[in-house]
Amino acid sequence: MEYFNLLQFKKEPFSNSPEPEFLFTSPQHKTCLQGLELAVRLRRGLNVVIGAVGTGKTTLCRKFIQDLSAPVESDSSTIETFLLLDPAAESRLSFVKAVASVLGISDISGDDQEWQIKEKIKRFLFEQGVQDQKNIVLIIDEGQKIPDDCLEILREFLNYETNSFKLLQIVIFAQPEFHKSLAARANLLDRVNYLYHLQPLSFWQTKAMIKHRISFASQDPARHSLLTFGGMLAVYLATAGYPRKVVSLCHQVLLMLIISGKSKAGWFLVRNCATKANGRTFRRITWTTLSFLLLAGLLVSTVFYLNEPKNHGNQIQKQRVLSSMDIHKKEFFIPPLAEMDSVKTSEKIPPSAEMDSVKTSEKVAPSAKVNSIKTAEKIPDYLGKIAFKERMTIWQVLHIIYGEYNADIKQLFLAANPQIKDVDYIRAGAVIQVPSIQENARPMKKDTIIVSLKNGKELETSYYSFIEKKNMVNMPALLFLSFWNKREGKQFVIALDERFTSIEAARDAIGRLPAEYADSAQILSQWDGDIVFLNKRFLQ
Repeated sequence: MEYFNLLQFKKEPFSNSPEPEFLFTSPQHKTCLQGLELAVRLRRGLNVVIGAVGTGKTTLCRKFIQDLSAPVESDSSTIETFLLLDPAAESRLSFVKAVASVLGISDISGDDQEWQIKEKIKRFLFEQGVQDQKNIVLIIDEGQKIPDDCLEILREFLNYETNSFKLLQIVIFAQPEFHKSLAARANLLDRVNYLYHLQPLSFWQTKAMIKHRISFASQDPARHSLLTFGGMLAVYLATAGYPRKVVSLCHQVLLMLIISGKSKAGWFLVRNCATKANGRTFRRITWTTLSFLLLAGLLVSTVFYLNEPKNHGNQIQKQRVLSSMDIHKKEFFIPPLAEMDSVKTSEKIPPSAEMDSVKTSEKVAPSAKVNSIKTAEKIPDYLGKIAFKERMTIWQVLHIIYGEYNADIKQLFLAANPQIKDVDYIRAGAVIQVPSIQENARPMKKDTIIVSLKNGKELETSYYSFIEKKNMVNMPALLFLSFWNKREGKQFVIALDERFTSIEAARDAIGRLPAEYADSAQILSQWDGDIVFLNKRFLQ
């Protein structure tokens, strides 16, 4: 009998195979998949997904292939995907032969030179893309293995195009060192249409991932988790949210449950499994020390709660009269003088000892009741203007600003820009009006915690600052937030693409930023009901 049958599973829940059905689509994975699929269906050329070892690139790759194979409208081109698993090659000739073999081009002889094979690939792509109207997608896993001189070949493949689309779509999944290879070749980096950086999961995402796998593999999808909350916490601390490590550790935990005859795994059982599996990988501090710190923290919070003055909550409430965005930069939310008179200090939370080098501004807004806002009467019709640059696309601009791009958004954009006749081609230098979608405006949940890297009032300046930062090496996934406040009007924030569950988690994220951004990063929480956000994906 297979081990997972003993725990009433219909299949192995923590297999190390990249099964797309088991992919937990966190917000970042959903964004990545949507961006890739949109880029491929619009035939934009080169797209790159970068993530450290164990962040789930291969599983995401298989899920992407599965999504592309799903039936769509009858007028859409048939998409054919070709997967190159190992792009390592001894020479340029070997590389083009490997690509030709993956594409199924059979008339390759041993005497063919590099240029001859390229011509056969070009002819194949023309026949498939123009004559048969197929959308050919070459997906490369382990992209960091591509030799530097073979990157030039990929650039040449991107030159195979008609007047309206690329004949070959290329999607590369690679480890972080691939970004250096791209940066060293400006002519290739300039052709990257979509670049996404995968990050480890947060604690709550890790918990949801484990729950998803257990539910999907279980004979009873509604069954309770096999891990207690303490067990979940132990998994996260041991794996730092890297999906591959989570899967490996949970597999060991299931085996231990069978051996010990237990129905649930708690803190100590997971701790023992993690220690036995790989102490160096999983333990950054000893479990004894960590247990002591958690116990000490619990005792301190208990004592603080028991000795808290009865009117402490009222004092805090009186202090929280500033908007969550009232930070120290002049161009940002400065409250009216009438409100400033009642403010003596804004609530700040001191940084932990290990984060002394990170200077953060943590602002707290009133935990006021979120009122309904008559957005149509107050929010302006336009967020601002953007002058187009080379290789920009409308779908990419609007997807960044609104968090999605669909037929309704396209129609709103065309109505705001009657001079635009073809959304698939806008010349460099053209200026577009970006409408505000007032029906999508929503208040942020007051307990949401985000990290802001930069803010401003001008859409175009903020947008291009976002583009510059999101393509930087070692920069985590970023989000462009547009919002409106009845006192200060339109505001734009470049933030980390993650909703944090605690101030400490936000500080940890700041500590991993490049130094020049860590020093000015700010933690924003406790949102005022007067602030409405226009990025729909972040509010879901």
